[in-house]
Amino acid sequence: MTWSLSLVVSKLSARSLSLAPLILALMCVFALPVSTLSATDPLNIRELQHQLTHGAPQTAADTLAQQAELRPNSPHIQYNAGVAAYAAHRWEDALVAFDRVETLNHPILANLARFQRGNAEYQLGVESRSANLDETVSRWRAALDAYQLVLKKAPGEPRALENDTFVRTMLLNLLMEEARKADDQANQPNKTPAQRIPDLRNAHEKFSEAHQLSPVNPEAQRGESDTKNRLAEALKQEGMRNIQAPLSLKSSRREPRLPEVDASKLEQGIAQLEESQQLRPGDSQVDEALKKAKDRMADAKVKQAETFLALEEQIPITKEKLALLRMAREQIDHALEQSPNHQEAQRTGEEIDRRMAQVHEDEGDFQEQQSAFSQPEQQAMQLSQSLDHFQQASELQPNQPRLQAKQEQAEQKLAQTLDKLADKLMQSPGTQEPMEAKAARLEGAEQALNELQAIKPSDRTAQRAEQVGKELDGLRQMLAEKGQPSESPGQGDPKNGAQPMPAPPQWMAPPLDGPPRINQPGNKGQAPKSAGRNIRDY
Repeated sequence: MTWSLSLVVSKLSARSLSLAPLILALMCVFALPVSTLSATDPLNIRELQHQLTHGAPQTAADTLAQQAELRPNSPHIQYNAGVAAYAAHRWEDALVAFDRVETLNHPILANLARFQRGNAEYQLGVESRSANLDETVSRWRAALDAYQLVLKKAPGEPRALENDTFVRTMLLNLLMEEARKADDQANQPNKTPAQRIPDLRNAHEKFSEAHQLSPVNPEAQRGESDTKNRLAEALKQEGMRNIQAPLSLKSSRREPRLPEVDASKLEQGIAQLEESQQLRPGDSQVDEALKKAKDRMADAKVKQAETFLALEEQIPITKEKLALLRMAREQIDHALEQSPNHQEAQRTGEEIDRRMAQVHEDEGDFQEQQSAFSQPEQQAMQLSQSLDHFQQASELQPNQPRLQAKQEQAEQKLAQTLDKLADKLMQSPGTQEPMEAKAARLEGAEQALNELQAIKPSDRTAQRAEQVGKELDGLRQMLAEKGQPSESPGQGDPKNGAQPMPAPPQWMAPPLDGPPRINQPGNKGQAPKSAGRNIRDY
């Protein structure tokens, strides 16, 4: 005798979720003792159903959970495992099982699993209600989404419609209850506008969610409109007060010699006025106050930039001079974000660019002069940095023939140096050379040729780079066969008598002034915008 039976969670009710059997032509099974189950054994569905409906859901859930792991591609087993887990109040396990059913795309069970997933999400929301209201709202919204998916696939499905209505009503009542509580909190006497803002914001959000959930609910509609206006007014009052707060200089705990303009209250006031403006557009008083506050913020940022400029003149170290100038430039960028037509910010920004270009030019001159007394490897690095400084100076001060000429001269010298360096590194030292050292030497030649090809392309350079590349590939293959790293040879193993390998040339290193830290090489560009930085971040 065979049975065709599956398990299913029934509709939601105002009291709880109940369980009932549902006969479906889904699978054929023979009745065997549960204790004899294996991956290939059939399940005693009648016995499992009896356990679910007569007070032993945990036993059925354990059995089906085991089978679900053994048969991950069986939508029937996964579905019944989800139902059993649900009956045992293992809501999360039920969700996992129902999600698996959906991914298996069974034409009937997938939609049933969506329905059951909605039920499990609802129950998880019930459990979290006392501890985490936001999670309850999120879970019940997920339940509604699941029912809507069922109805999309099967329009008019009665159980999904009934459960959707039930959960929607529960969620609406919850949102309205919380909105009223927050509104009552905001209306308590003796509260300042600053103290009312969080409660009004909470009430407005809850009323808005309730209105979205039930557009015809008159209380939700009135509550959303009322709290919106009151929140806008409270933000306006508190914003007006904060933008009048005095500005002051304070020493940074991270870098005492870099005084900071304390504009935190002003920033808070601007944010509050902007939020008030979004909630209630067209308030001319807010618009005018916001414009003045942003101009005042721009003034504060310019003052901060001028402080950095004054300090830069006292510092002899190029890296720190550039770091301070970048910090000043960042302040000016912030000022222009607040007030794009701020004339003092524009003027100070131009002065910062001019001084930064001069520092780059001076450092480029210095590196070029030093290169005349250096060995080829060091000379290549110094000329590369010199060229980069001239390029950055040209970007800051375009259309300067002097800078263009220096850039071209540095580029020409670097090309000559790289050409000679590549020739030197391509030549064997004449003595027996360890394979690792040879690979390092050729890697240096390859780097030099690639850099040369980038700044001054030629067929000769391309041919030499190809030749070195082929030789390197062969060496790396041999090193790999010897058990040595093939990507980049190491320093050698003293235990095996290998010679330490020299460090690779560094002429391709970026300029020393690049962010994010002034004492490390970095890339060109502005430092990231962030509060509380000190000079070492630039």
